Amino acid sequence: MTDIRRLLFSRATKKLEVLTTPVNRLGLSLKSSLIQPQIDKHLARLKRRGIKLRPHFYFGEDWGCVSGTSNIEVGFYDAEPLLKELNREVRGWTNDPRDVDYLLRHETGHAFCYAHRLYRNKEFRNTFGVRGKFFETYPATDRYKPHPWSRDFVNPNRDHYAQKHPDEDFAETFGVWLSLPSNWKKAYRTRKGALTKLKFVAEIVRYYGDKPPQVPPNPGDLDVPVETICKTVAEILGAPLTRYRKRAAGFIDPLLKKIGRYRLRSTDSGSIPLAEVISAHRKFIVEALVRNTNVTAAQALFLVNKLQTRSRTLHLYVPLSMMDKCLVDVVCLASTLATRFASKGSLFP
Repeated sequence: MTDIRRLLFSRATKKLEVLTTPVNRLGLSLKSSLIQPQIDKHLARLKRRGIKLRPHFYFGEDWGCVSGTSNIEVGFYDAEPLLKELNREVRGWTNDPRDVDYLLRHETGHAFCYAHRLYRNKEFRNTFGVRGKFFETYPATDRYKPHPWSRDFVNPNRDHYAQKHPDEDFAETFGVWLSLPSNWKKAYRTRKGALTKLKFVAEIVRYYGDKPPQVPPNPGDLDVPVETICKTVAEILGAPLTRYRKRAAGFIDPLLKKIGRYRLRSTDSGSIPLAEVISAHRKFIVEALVRNTNVTAAQALFLVNKLQTRSRTLHLYVPLSMMDKCLVDVVCLASTLATRFASKGSLFP
C-alpha cells in the first residue's frame, strides 16, 4: 500500500500548497533563507573595501533598491529551494549564487548612491552624464537603445544595462569595481570611458566610504514587502495550476477551507485558530481514526499533523460558538480521508 506520507507530503503536493498560498502567509524569514549567507559575505566584503554603509535587506516581490534609500528588496522567489524550483519551472529562470552576488553588488551601488546623494555631486553628474532631475529621467519603459560597441560603459552581463540610465550606469560600475578589487584597471584598460568611471567610483568610495550616510536607513520606507503581498505565489509567478493539481495527491487545502475561514485579525476574541482546535483534540481525533477506520496510529498521526499544519499556514479560524461543530467536521474529514486511503491507497475518489 502507498505510504500515506507520500501522498500528504509529496513534493508535488507541497508545490501546489505553496503556489496557492498568499505570499504574506509563507512565513518567510531572511535570516533563515538561502540569501542570508550571501548577504553576510557581501557585508563582509563592503567592510573590507572600506564601506561603512549597511543596507537594509528585506523580502519583496522582486529585486531592487527603493529610490532615494538604502533599502534593498530581495525577490521572495529566491528565499528557499522549493520557491526557486517553482520559479524555474514557471518562468524559466532562477538566480544561482553568482546571479545573487551580482544583484547584491548592483543594488548596493544604488544604495550607496542614494545614501550619500551622489546624484547632487557635480563631478558625479558630469562623469555619468546626468541631465535634469535624476529620478525623473528614467525611460518610460524598460526598453532602451544601447550602443553595443561603446567603450564608455561596463558590461558585466553582456546586456548593456549600464546604458539605460546614469543611475544604472553607476550601479553597474560600482558592482564591477566591488567584484574586481585589484583587476579592474587591467580588465578595462582598453575602455577609456568605462575606466574613467571605475576610477571615479574608487575615488568616491575613498571619500564617502567611512562617512555616515546623508540619508539615514529607514526600514519603514519599503516597496512592496512580502507582508503586504496578498496575492498567491501562483498569481505572482503566473503559474498554470491545472498541471500541478493533477500531481498533488495530498492537496487538502480546499477541504480545510470549508471548515475554517480566514480572518484578517488573529486577535479577534470571537474566533479561534482552527489549528489550535485540532491540536487541543489531537489525541481524540487520532483514536477516533484508529477505532473507526483501518489506518494505523502512525498513519492517523501523519494525517492529523497535515490538517493542523495546513490550517496554521492558511490562517484559518472558526467562531468560538461553533467549536463543537468544527471538531465534528474535522473528525468527519479526517475519517473520510483515512477510509479512502485504507481502501484505495489514495485520498480522493
